[in-house]
Amino acid sequence: MKKKIILLVSVLAIFLAAVGVYYVFPDAAFKLLLKAERSRAGLQQHRLEVEGLHIEYLEGGQGDVLLLLHGFGANKDNWTRISKHLTPHFNVVAPDLPGFGESSRPSGLDYSIAAQADRVHAFVRRLGLSRFHLGGSSMGGYIASVYAAQHPENVISLWLVAPGGVVSAEPSEMHRQLSAGNSNPLVVESVEEYRRLIDFIFVQRPFIPGPMLKVLAKDAIKNRPLNQKIWMQILETSKKTGLEDALNGSMVPALVLWGDSDRALHVSGAKILDSVMPNAQVAIMEDVGHLPMVEKPKETADIYLRFLGKKENR
Repeated sequence: MKKKIILLVSVLAIFLAAVGVYYVFPDAAFKLLLKAERSRAGLQQHRLEVEGLHIEYLEGGQGDVLLLLHGFGANKDNWTRISKHLTPHFNVVAPDLPGFGESSRPSGLDYSIAAQADRVHAFVRRLGLSRFHLGGSSMGGYIASVYAAQHPENVISLWLVAPGGVVSAEPSEMHRQLSAGNSNPLVVESVEEYRRLIDFIFVQRPFIPGPMLKVLAKDAIKNRPLNQKIWMQILETSKKTGLEDALNGSMVPALVLWGDSDRALHVSGAKILDSVMPNAQVAIMEDVGHLPMVEKPKETADIYLRFLGKKENR
């Protein structure tokens, strides 16, 4: 009986310690949870020095290389959840683009789409990659498209998840808000604004415990000045070159995937890209927001695997 009591007390002590870490040290708990999710996806973190900048990236899996570029205000872990379904088929590489995540973010750097595409090229050369599949979400889709237009010989296929830069698309809810003079919902300055951002991006928001959400919000608030600068540089790029012009006539096999309930970038952009790319396929996901690979990772992965003629995961 005494041994049972000791065991029960020990288990209770461990539980209370875990709860204490979770609430008292949410940053440490967040890092542990993130590390565990990466491990389940078969990903490990690495670092490279590229043209004077350090680039943090995740890598794991087997097969052809699949290079994935995150969107504005995001980071490499936007691809962690879906990577569990991709690493059995691909060697997934997901970097933090300069200006985001744990990579270098000098305030005076040029963060235009063209400049970021050049950095992607320097990154893949540093890794020794010559042929790979390329995917991107939102801003990352814009960068991936410009890269594919400039270096089609390197790109086996292109995967665009609600890419930015389709200037002839119908105005999205976000663009209507900005045109009316409202603040950018993607650039936040409080925890409450970050909560609204999560609801804006997703139809079915993923479960994020309160302490973890505050960690994410704190990071977004800290990066607000640089994010605002990068946003303005992206807008300048779109005034010069729309995505539909950059990809016009591109023969690279492409999958354009969009959520039909995307409030950030209007789904009409999918049909426009389909009309200018001879080898494009379009997939529209029902009741999904701006980040399908986070909101419905398995379904999104299955669509991509079917596009490439690979067997879906069970």
